[in-house]
Amino acid sequence: MSQKLHRPQSDNSALTRVDLVVLLAVLTLLAVMALPSLGRVTGKTTIAQCAANLEQYDLALQIYGGENQDNLPTINGGNWAWDAPEAYIFLVTNTGLKWTSLYCPGTSVRFTEQDNWNLFNFGGTFGVLGYATTVPGVSTMWTTPVGSYLFSTNINATLTMQRVNNLGTYYPVTPASRPLVADATLTPGNGVPPPAGPALNAAMLTYNWVDVPGGYTKHHLSPHLNDSIPLGGNVGMLDGHVEWRNFTNMLPRAGDGGVPYFFW
Repeated sequence: MSQKLHRPQSDNSALTRVDLVVLLAVLTLLAVMALPSLGRVTGKTTIAQCAANLEQYDLALQIYGGENQDNLPTINGGNWAWDAPEAYIFLVTNTGLKWTSLYCPGTSVRFTEQDNWNLFNFGGTFGVLGYATTVPGVSTMWTTPVGSYLFSTNINATLTMQRVNNLGTYYPVTPASRPLVADATLTPGNGVPPPAGPALNAAMLTYNWVDVPGGYTKHHLSPHLNDSIPLGGNVGMLDGHVEWRNFTNMLPRAGDGGVPYFFW
C-alpha cells in the first residue's frame, strides 16, 4: 500500500516575517520613548553622587575646623578657583577624604578617572580639583588678598557665623546660608562678568560652558549640563548640609580677565 505524503499545515501561532518586522519596530519605538526618562534618571543619579562627594569634602573641612578652633585651612597659590597646593590637599585628605570625592561625576562625559588623577597631581606643587572652595588664601596673580581668584565677599575664614564686608557695609551671615564648597560651573573669562539671576536666562545661550581651555590637555566643561546649558550645581554649606541650586539662581563668584568665571 502506498503511503500518501501530507503537506504540513502552517502553524498560525508562529511569527511571520512581517510580524517580526512590526514587533521590532514597536520595540524600537518604546526604546526611543524611554531615552528621555533614562536620561533624567541618569542625571539624578549623577547629581546625587555629586552631592555625596560634596558632603564628604564639606565634612573633611568640618573635621579640620573642629581640630583648629573652627579655623579653616588656607589656599596659597594657584591660578583658578579650584587650584589647591599640596599642603592644602594633604590637610583635607588626611581626614579620611578620598581623592575621588574631589571631582564631580558630572564631568565624566569628558574626564575619565585617569584624567582626574592627572589633575589631582597636576603641577607637582598643586592640584586641579573638580570643586571650588571658599577658604581664605592669596592669589598669585592678584595684588589684593582674596581666595584663589575668589571674590573677597565669598571667603570664609571660620566655620562660625561671621560678618561679610560688602563695599563698607557689614552683613551677618549664618553657616546654613554660607557656601563652603561648590560645583565648578564655569565659562571662559573675557573681563566682563556674565549677568546673574533673571538676566542670565537670555544671555547664557551666548556663553560657552562646554569648552574652557586651561593647562590640561583636555578642555574643561561645566557639570550637570542640559545639552550645552548648565542645569545647576550642588553647594555644601558651612553648617555641613548640601543643597542643589538651579543655575539661573547662581552668581559669578570667582574669575576675571583671562581666567574663567565660576558660578554657584
